[in-house]
Amino acid sequence: MQSIDVLIVGGGPTGVALGLELAAQKIPFRIIDKAPAGRSAKSRALVVQPRTLELLNRHGVARNLQARGNTADGVTLCVNGKEVVGIEVQDVARLPNTAFPFQSIISQHDTEVFLDESLATYGFGVEWEVRVKSITQDADGVTVKLGKNDDATEETVRAKFVVGCDGKHSIVRDAAELIFEGDSYPQDFILADTHLKWGKPNNRAYICFGRGILAVFPLKDDMVRVVASRATVTQRQGDPWLEDVQKAFSQMAPGSGTLHDATWLARFHLHHRGVNRYNNGRLFVAGDAAHVHSPVGGQGMNTGIQDSVNLGWKLAAVLRGERPMSFLDSYNAERRPVGQRLLKTTDRAFKFMSSINPIFVFFRNLILPWIMPWVMRDRSRVQNLFNSSAEFDITYRGSDIVGTAPGLQGCKIEGGDRVLDGKIEGPEGQKYLLNLLDATRHHLLLFSGVGSESATEGTLQRAEAKFLERSPVEVKVHTVFGQKPNGESGYVDVDGILHREFGFKQAAYILARPDAYAAHVGPLSALDALPNWLKQLH
Repeated sequence: MQSIDVLIVGGGPTGVALGLELAAQKIPFRIIDKAPAGRSAKSRALVVQPRTLELLNRHGVARNLQARGNTADGVTLCVNGKEVVGIEVQDVARLPNTAFPFQSIISQHDTEVFLDESLATYGFGVEWEVRVKSITQDADGVTVKLGKNDDATEETVRAKFVVGCDGKHSIVRDAAELIFEGDSYPQDFILADTHLKWGKPNNRAYICFGRGILAVFPLKDDMVRVVASRATVTQRQGDPWLEDVQKAFSQMAPGSGTLHDATWLARFHLHHRGVNRYNNGRLFVAGDAAHVHSPVGGQGMNTGIQDSVNLGWKLAAVLRGERPMSFLDSYNAERRPVGQRLLKTTDRAFKFMSSINPIFVFFRNLILPWIMPWVMRDRSRVQNLFNSSAEFDITYRGSDIVGTAPGLQGCKIEGGDRVLDGKIEGPEGQKYLLNLLDATRHHLLLFSGVGSESATEGTLQRAEAKFLERSPVEVKVHTVFGQKPNGESGYVDVDGILHREFGFKQAAYILARPDAYAAHVGPLSALDALPNWLKQLH
């Protein structure tokens, strides 16, 4: 019987992302998947959000993924075949203070291949055609019986933890006896990944409303994805024909266009469900095993990857004996509210966008041409919308394992918030602040402050040395000066943007967790108390 620290069931993006986190933390694990070896060529999920790219960049690899996709130059909303409003993404929706200011359109196939390659650099990979036969947990661990798809042989594995990244039909969720609450949407949809001969720019996304909904997304190689409400065009059973998708396109898209040479045609249903909690004992769920919802906003795969980023370093801390088992309760406390909020927001948006009730359709198509141009004229409103879609507004404020010390006047960041990005300059030139963070440990960011309230290099060095002597966890320290220092070591906050965005007029610190969220924030004078706070976490 093999013993392993963590068994990951499911080799999709969520499972491989968890493998990356554990590998960075040097935790032994296995990833198994019952599917045949090799990645599906179907593109499925299309959007990789900026926050996901920031988090993957902790492994130093996000630029390689970004290069495999493209960015839509704009989004056009249409009603009854007429263009209502356009959003120029490059000009209006560029996200500030990040190395990844745009959503990237990347097929799930390409994302999965990229994640596999990244995991291979750590010496790990997915074990294909391995299925779970049974899962039994006790106080000390989990006994899992595994089998190969093609024979009757059986393997018994003893794991300290099992994480279900195995989708909406999760066997791990069933073994954990978690409740998967929710329902299916009554509508079903058809899609085509296809070539399109059209008089419109091929680098824009189009969201079109009529009796139902139709969306057109730019893919690479001069292809598009077209998704449409099936009931509006055909009642044909099974996968659609290209003519079915063409009919929907002709009804709702602006102008005339011809679809041809499709590489994938499919019909699908959508669901909205979420678990009552994200773990039971030593069994955990992440990704679609924990939450499934409509694809509005392109956040499903991203949320699963971010579940794994949150869980990975916590499992490592417990396995190394740095934290008690109760520390893992923070995974459910922090991530379930994110999943629940996503279910609620996507459910409301999806019902508004996709209803085919004649009365609702009439009012929706009457209101949108009037209200959308007014809404989209407000640049700050558009940026807030894209900021939320990018998942930059996710926060763990209120979690038992984050904190904020008093005494920082005008501070704009609290424990649990995303550590926002910005340019810094050091001996090696300019880089982004988040490039200093990695997935292996905590990072202490010391900010000098600005003007008369700033601290000297000597003051910051003494505070750093005193903290490192007493810190109960491994921490790497970085110093960021508000203005160009006179011979001091450390980084300079380019144009003072970070100090301004954080609200750090006086010297301050951010203790960043391995997942690039703030564990604790406070004035430099409160740093002495931080080691004791860390020791008391449970």
